[in-house]
Amino acid sequence: MAVDPSSLPSSLPLELVLQPDAVEWIQETYLDTLGPKLLATALLLVLILIGATSASRVYDALRRRYGPKLGEVVSLLILGIVVAIVVYSFSAIWEVLFVLEFTLQSATIDRWEAAQQIITLGIAATAYLAIRFVNRSIDTLAETSAVTKHQSEVAHHVADVAIIAAAATVILSLWGINLTNIFLGAGAITAIVALTALETLAAMLAGFVLLFSRPFHVGDWIEVNETTGIVTDVTIFTTKIQTFDDKHVLVPNDEVTSSQLTNYSRNNQLRVEVEVGVDYDADVAQARGIIVDAVEDCEIVKDSPNPQVVTKAFGDSSILLECHVWIGNPTKRRTHDARTAVIEAVAAAFDREDISIPYPQRVHSPRGDGFRIESGAREEAGISTTDD
Repeated sequence: MAVDPSSLPSSLPLELVLQPDAVEWIQETYLDTLGPKLLATALLLVLILIGATSASRVYDALRRRYGPKLGEVVSLLILGIVVAIVVYSFSAIWEVLFVLEFTLQSATIDRWEAAQQIITLGIAATAYLAIRFVNRSIDTLAETSAVTKHQSEVAHHVADVAIIAAAATVILSLWGINLTNIFLGAGAITAIVALTALETLAAMLAGFVLLFSRPFHVGDWIEVNETTGIVTDVTIFTTKIQTFDDKHVLVPNDEVTSSQLTNYSRNNQLRVEVEVGVDYDADVAQARGIIVDAVEDCEIVKDSPNPQVVTKAFGDSSILLECHVWIGNPTKRRTHDARTAVIEAVAAAFDREDISIPYPQRVHSPRGDGFRIESGAREEAGISTTDD
């Protein structure tokens, strides 16, 4: 037999009897005076303490075994049951159960609203489980070094916002709320924000580009916009760099993406260049060989690629040679140490081989026989002929 939905009641009354005969007998027999009522109230306070202690112990046990989420749920259920028992018992002791009974009897639930509420709770629970699943998947992916810590944080926020937005859209549609006006309002607000905070928006978009293109990582030695230092943090809006003179510089991400970027740590090795000059009378080929042999003994210099020396230029007082050596795990300190070791090794080798490193000199000499200025001409020009 089919049932007509229109014939069903539109509301479901909560007709509950909160004061049965047994409760009335206990009130009349044991709680008829003030003393027993105060004693029963004290016992309720003890029950609250026992319930709170039990919930805490249950939470600790479940947290150690199953994780904090299940522990929180079970402990909240225990506290809820204890609170309900305490409220009912307190109302029965002081004979105010009619207040609870009146409240529940006057409450009605529309069946369609009840269905909407149940579906809403289901959507919210599904969204919560989806967020947990996605976040765990991202954490698992981060453990494999496929994504960096900052990428996983951004992925967490983006995924959470996307799931919450989808769930909110479905729930609002379920309750008959017109989303067109909301979307129009959101679009207008977005346009206003984009116009008033254009630079901030550009920095945010550049932050996403940096986080997913990964031109550098935290701890890398980079140079951007004439700022050189170690990357300490990368946020959505800025890149934090600690310079070698211990300054902390915040570079907007849009400047990082639009400027030339040098990452000295990218290849895990770096070439260090040192110039040295030899006398024009020296044997250049011999000097190059001496330099190579000297720097090969430096502990900080890598064997591969091999050190090289090239003839760079004719200087004012010497022939300029340039020594190229490679170091691993490049840092600013290791670069300074390598340059110091190379200079000291070359200086010691040249001293042993009696090769001089000339310093700048200037020799003034006339061309040919030169020329003299007669005393008459000097006097006419107003130049004294007496040496001071």
